[in-house]
Parts: sequence; C-alpha cells; structure tokens
Amino acid sequence: MASPNATVLPDKETGTQPTSYARAARVRRPTAIRESLTSNALDKTTHSNVWKVGGSPASCPSLFFDFTSRNENRTTLLRHITESYPDNCGARLHSDHSRRIVELFIDDSSLYEKACKHGLQFSDGSRIIPTRPLAEDSRIINIRLSKLPFTSREKLAHGIQQALLPFGKIQDYGILRDHDSHLFMGHGYATLNVSASIDFLPLTHTIAWPNSADFFYATWAEMPLHCLHCHRSGHSISSCPSHPSRNRLCWSCGQPGHRAAKCSNHRTLTPTSNNKSPLPPSPPSPTLSSAYSHNSDVSMLSDDLSNREAHNDQIIVDFIPPQPNTDPNAKPITASQRRLLNQLFPISDEARAITESLTSVSYNKLYAALLQNGKKFRDSFPFASGSASSSSHNDPV
Repeated sequence: MASPNATVLPDKETGTQPTSYARAARVRRPTAIRESLTSNALDKTTHSNVWKVGGSPASCPSLFFDFTSRNENRTTLLRHITESYPDNCGARLHSDHSRRIVELFIDDSSLYEKACKHGLQFSDGSRIIPTRPLAEDSRIINIRLSKLPFTSREKLAHGIQQALLPFGKIQDYGILRDHDSHLFMGHGYATLNVSASIDFLPLTHTIAWPNSADFFYATWAEMPLHCLHCHRSGHSISSCPSHPSRNRLCWSCGQPGHRAAKCSNHRTLTPTSNNKSPLPPSPPSPTLSSAYSHNSDVSMLSDDLSNREAHNDQIIVDFIPPQPNTDPNAKPITASQRRLLNQLFPISDEARAITESLTSVSYNKLYAALLQNGKKFRDSFPFASGSASSSSHNDPV
C-alpha cells in the first residue's frame, strides 16, 4: 500500500524557496538532539515513530518496528520477533532510506495489544515500542517549533500538547537540544496527523501558549508564505520592509533599498584597448605578501582578521546573483582573478565558495566594490602605500 504524503522539515524561509548560493556554500551545522516529550517516553525505550499506511485490505492488522538503533543483523532481529510473538502471521521488510523497518502482522487481538504495549525486549534492557499503521486518509505534517518558553520539562510537554491539539492528532512532539552543550534553546518539533475525516483547525504560524499571553512559532514545508523576521504573511524575509538590510547601502552605488546583485547602477571598470575583460592590478610581491601572512606576529598584533573577514564577507554576499547562472557562454573567473582576490582580501571559506560561482563579469564588479569599500590585508601596515621594493628597505632587521 502506498503511504500518505509525508512532509519534510521546512527550509529557512517557508519550505518552498529555492536554495541560494549562500545556503549551498554554508558549512553544515551538527544536527540538534531530539528529546521526545511524549508521556510514555521511558529510559532505554525507543519508539519506532513510523508514519505509514500498513497492510492491505485482506491482511490482518500490522505494527511497524524500527530497528535502526540496533546493531544486530537482520536474521537475528527476525528470529527475535518470532521467539517473542510466535503466533504472528508474517512480516514485511520496508526500505525507507537508511531506516531498518519491519512490519509485523498479528491476527489475535489480545496478542496485538500486548505487542503494542510491550514491544520487543532485548537482553541489554532496552525496548522497542512499535507504531500502529496510519489510516488511508491520514496526512502527516512535520513541524519545527521556535520561541518556546523556558520552563520545566513537564510544563513544556503539557503546554506544547495543549497548544497543538486543535490542529491535528499529535503523533510525536519534543524539544531540540544543542548538539555540543545539550542546552535547550527554545526550539522543538512536532508531528501532526491531519486526517480528512476529522475537522481540525488550519495550522497557523503563530500559536498561543495555553493560559498565557505568550506564544511560539510553527514552520512546516507547505505553509503559506511567511516572513521569518516580522512573522507576517505575504512576503519572505528577503523582501521584508522592516528588515535591517532595507536600510543598508548598496556596495555598488551607495543607495539604500537594494543589494549589489540587483543594482541597476553598477560601476563598471574601464575596458582595455583589446576589448577583453579588465584584470585588476598585479598581486603584491612575495616579500610583501609574506609580511601580510596570517601567521606573522605583526598581523596578529595589528590586524583583526576576523573583523576584516566579516566586513568583506558582507560585500561578497551582496553580490550573490538572485538566480543561478544558466548562460552557457558565461566565462568563469580565471585562476589569476581567484589568486589575486585571496592575496589582497581576507575572506571566509564560505565567501570564497560564493566567489567561485560568479562569472568573470560579476567578479570584476565585485572586485571594484572591494577595492572601494573592502578591507585588505595590508591596510594596517605603515608601509602599505609604498612599492614592494621600497617597503623591503624599511623592514626592520
């Protein structure tokens, strides 16, 4: 049987926005730790949480076991099922990405309820509780929760449950803890079963906290367009009128209200006589470059590279094209352009990945903006305005 449409966790905007160059180049953060707040969550107990339609019209009732957390091989696990429930009617293996799921069929009603309650017990003291199959008209919505109140675990569990009950049957819910510190930082998750046969309220982005003036936010993959800055509907964060970036000046023309990537008043470089795309000045000599080394004592004492990186990164982000380049004739940046940018301007690895996606023409516009507004390695050196040869004579011995 085909499973119901199961949504995935939403992207940053509303779940329907295309992936940008900045998002693709961003370093992936460690996954947050899920902590279920369901009332029957016990130590060493794993709930399968398999949201599927099971069996077939002529088959007996079934249960889903998720053995992903177990190290035993398939034969050992299937033998353990047979020993625990010898009067079963068979099993079906499910391939669901990397999850190890077994659907067990049980005809006897008392044995079925026993399996639902007790699941499978293992010799190490752990237990796996199965999941009942979903109805045919079920629709699963995975929700990400934010701005949750900071209170006790029991009050969080009760509050989330009461707040979400009007919107669907709660299959699972909990909080997210930071991967490194294990601290709760106001984020959570929930899985709702929105059945067509039950009249639930439409899910909203802003949800009131029970018996309080407080509220929290819910985002999901198929939600209407909402801004994650002002949390109003009808626009995304990139076009939010109250976002601080609306007052930021364009690095290209100096006017507010738009980014350099969408600027219609780009300052262009003067073409050379042979009509080729102009290249910026040649890089500094090896002697001068060594003086600007990240690891030199001078640069570590007089030059805050982290602030310079952040400043230059902001300029580069403004040059991200609104849409991926699809022009087959567009020329990529050359090796000399790439080398020159890395030698003159401190930028982060994420920003460097963005420059790799630019065309040669876009790079020249970016380079002009960096020359005018960027911060170079040599800005804090007293001999930076001189030539490489004259600077070498002034170096202390």
